[in-house]
Amino acid sequence: MNMNRFGIGLLSIAALSAVVLSACGSTGTTQTLKPSEPLPTTAKAEPAGQTTPPTNTEANKPPKHRTNPRRLFQQDELEQVKIKIGKNEFNCWVMDTNEKRMEGMMFLEAQDFTEKDSMIFVFPEADERSFWMQNTLVDLDIAYVSPKHTIISIHTMIAHDETGVPSNGKAMYAIEFKARLLKKLGIKPGMKVEIPEKVVAKD
Repeated sequence: MNMNRFGIGLLSIAALSAVVLSACGSTGTTQTLKPSEPLPTTAKAEPAGQTTPPTNTEANKPPKHRTNPRRLFQQDELEQVKIKIGKNEFNCWVMDTNEKRMEGMMFLEAQDFTEKDSMIFVFPEADERSFWMQNTLVDLDIAYVSPKHTIISIHTMIAHDETGVPSNGKAMYAIEFKARLLKKLGIKPGMKVEIPEKVVAKD
C-alpha cells in the first residue's frame, strides 16, 4: 500500500453519513460506527464496614478505557501485546487488518494513553510506507520497523498534519507512541524491537 497511514474512511455516526480521512491507508472504505456501549449498571452496595477484595483476575485486568463514539474499534476491544525496545517495555494495541490500520490513533486524546502505551500496525508484507495525521488529535512518535524487527526510521508527527511521513525503507511494522518519547528514552534507528510471533497481519 501507498499512504498506509491515516487514509480515507467513512464513519456513520447516529445514522448520519460523514466523509472522514482515516488514520492509516489511502483506499476508501465504508465503516459503520458501533453504537455506544450501554452504561454499566450500578454495583450492589456493600454493608457498612465490609468490602469485597478483588480477585486475582480482576486485579490483573487492564484499566477500562472510555467509549469513544467517533471510533469504530474501541481500545478495550483491540488485542494487546507487550513489545520491548532495549530495556523499555510497552503495552501495545495490535492493528492487524486494513480497517484497524486505517483507524489507528484517530480521535484518541492525550489522556487515552500513557508513555507505557503504544500501537503497532502490522502489514502483510514489507513495503515503503507513509503515514499522515488526518483526524489525529495529538502529536505522535512513529517508528518504522523492518521484517527483521530493526527500527528503520523514527519521526515525530504533528496532529492534523496531512503531510506524508515516509518510512525511508521497506517496513512491515509501524509503531506509534507519545510524541517525543523515543528521543527521551534514547531509542534510535538500528535498535531491535521484540515483537511477539503472534503479531501478524490477518488480511
